[in-house]
Amino acid sequence: MIEAQNRWIRRAPMRQLKAYSIALTTLLLGFSNTAFPQQKQPRRARKPLTNVQFLAGHSALNIPFDFVDNQIVLQVSVNNSAPMKFGFDTGAGATVLSARKAAGMNLKQVDTVKATGIGGRVAGYLAAGISLSVPGASVLNQRLAVLPLDSFPCELQDIEGIIGYDFIKEFVVEINYETRTINLFDPSSYQYTGHGDLIPLIIKTTPFLRAAVTLPGKQPIEGLFELDTGSDGSLSINSPFINRHKLIDSLGAQVSNSERGLGGESKRIDARLASLQLGRFTVTGPIVGFSLAAEGSMAAEDNDGPLGNEILRRFKVTIDYSRQRMMLEPNAHFADTFESDMSGIAFDSEGRDCRVFKVAGVTEKSPAAEAGMLPGDEIVGIDGKPANQFTSTQIEKLLMQDGAERSLALSRDGKARLVKIKLRRLI
Repeated sequence: MIEAQNRWIRRAPMRQLKAYSIALTTLLLGFSNTAFPQQKQPRRARKPLTNVQFLAGHSALNIPFDFVDNQIVLQVSVNNSAPMKFGFDTGAGATVLSARKAAGMNLKQVDTVKATGIGGRVAGYLAAGISLSVPGASVLNQRLAVLPLDSFPCELQDIEGIIGYDFIKEFVVEINYETRTINLFDPSSYQYTGHGDLIPLIIKTTPFLRAAVTLPGKQPIEGLFELDTGSDGSLSINSPFINRHKLIDSLGAQVSNSERGLGGESKRIDARLASLQLGRFTVTGPIVGFSLAAEGSMAAEDNDGPLGNEILRRFKVTIDYSRQRMMLEPNAHFADTFESDMSGIAFDSEGRDCRVFKVAGVTEKSPAAEAGMLPGDEIVGIDGKPANQFTSTQIEKLLMQDGAERSLALSRDGKARLVKIKLRRLI
């Protein structure tokens, strides 16, 4: 049996009290530490491996991806299957396929897997002899973990897997968040020609980097953070790091939150940093999660938490595992401000089209609380329009506009209610 650790993290500023993710992070399989030991010095580029095939030349260019709820979603074929939606996750120590999809694929099982998630453990199995293909490139003889992925939010129920370490390590990966494309290069022939900042990576199956966090009025504190394209948040900080530096005592305005992932839920607090220092770049005012977990992946002590897409999307990101480095080039979104929910409403989406919106929680002393909203209320209208005309992402954006007034039509126990709220920053 193989032990695995994983962490599903969804950014709190969006749905505030209920946090989700579509990405398995820190999926560390037992064989990984032996097969891929940490290197103290950068390695030379590897010779091309026979299990990597490009359709043409030494690269696969302009592979399109969807950016769904701050998540990178690619079309991937498994053993020449029809393309399926997969998350692209540098924080996953192995590629993952949903147990639901694997049931009809006759995969070769070679071991069992137990995964430790945010709130507990789930079981699955390890399959071998797998080919994984994206437009323009394939990797043969892959291993993947087959696990239940039933904790996805409604809009992401069609995600069938996660691209992880075994696939990503074969390439130099260039992620362009502005054009929504990925380029894959053969490491042996790749030469970086950009003008970005080079940041060393520490490869421990998944990539880690040094960065410094600064709370308002405090000195910077350096941590070892996981580079995690599977996290839709900015930064989530593990509880041992928080306890060691007594960070909770130094927080200003804050909102209680929870993260939902494999195995259950975990509590956290969201607050704003003064800055995050990432190489030569200073990211100002990010909203981050401070974990309160006593167990599970957010209580891990071997790293200090995942750094995700709400930071990374502000750059063109080039990741080179073979040379243990990352290059960051700021894009037009580098100076975007970090905003969070301004209503105090946490909601879940339900129904066949994910257009039924139920209030899951209400923050104390927030506009929603002052208007008398309660968990269990159904939002049936927004500013005079039926709620089912909106996606959850559109509603989230409507609730992140400082000073805006929103009229919400609610259904509570079959009775109609109309409330008005004026949005304001809670963090």
